[in-house]
Amino acid sequence: MQTNGQTQTRRGGYALLDVVLAVALFAITVTGLLRVLNGVAETSSGFARDRFIQQQLEALLAEKRRVGLDLMAGEVVDEISAISYRTYVEPFEIDNGEGNELGDLYKLTAEATFLDEGGEQIEKAELIIHVADK
Repeated sequence: MQTNGQTQTRRGGYALLDVVLAVALFAITVTGLLRVLNGVAETSSGFARDRFIQQQLEALLAEKRRVGLDLMAGEVVDEISAISYRTYVEPFEIDNGEGNELGDLYKLTAEATFLDEGGEQIEKAELIIHVADK
């Protein structure tokens, strides 16, 4: 027959096992949650960088379209973000649907070159502009 002391020791042993299992389950859950949150933070950071680059490209196109054709091409490096921006212009050929070529059209392109985990990346933005004869 068991005495009161032996019964309490067994219950205490099970209580200790319950605590160990609860702590282990909590640790596994927290570790998984931290991994998910880290992935979300990295994705958010990547989207913020892409949004910044797109805004810079749009601003560069807006700036360059207001200058003369010979001043549209150029290159600038942003030292802080280590992103290289380049603009260039080339003739854009299109017809009016009746076979007649529309003249004085140019494609202004802005490129951003940067490094990330996948190596060198290039983002582009293009704008078709009309430059009247001088």
